[in-house]
Amino acid sequence: MIEATLTTKISAICPQTYPVVVPKGKKAPFVTYTRVSTPRLRSFEGPMGMAMPTFRVDVYALEFDEAKGIANRIRIALDGYRDAEISDCNLINEQDLSDLTSNADLTRINLEFKISHAE
Repeated sequence: MIEATLTTKISAICPQTYPVVVPKGKKAPFVTYTRVSTPRLRSFEGPMGMAMPTFRVDVYALEFDEAKGIANRIRIALDGYRDAEISDCNLINEQDLSDLTSNADLTRINLEFKISHAE
């Protein structure tokens, strides 16, 4: 499962790594990842058994330099990553943001990865 691989790889860099939502009461730094799309490859004969999901990885920290450092380590670990399950993992976007929803003091670095894998 792609999510298990992401959790393992990212947790080695930031132990507080969560799918979609951070549990209440957690202190920064932490990371969330969210599947934002999952196109599946097709031929004229039908599904090819390959998916190319895009995952958004959000790094949150109190200081910009800390968030940027964690994001850079995640980028290095994932961009170009391959294993028996993942054919390819490519960084397709990176943004410096803030968290305006619940805690405006947090810095957020957003990374987007396109992951190719067999289903």
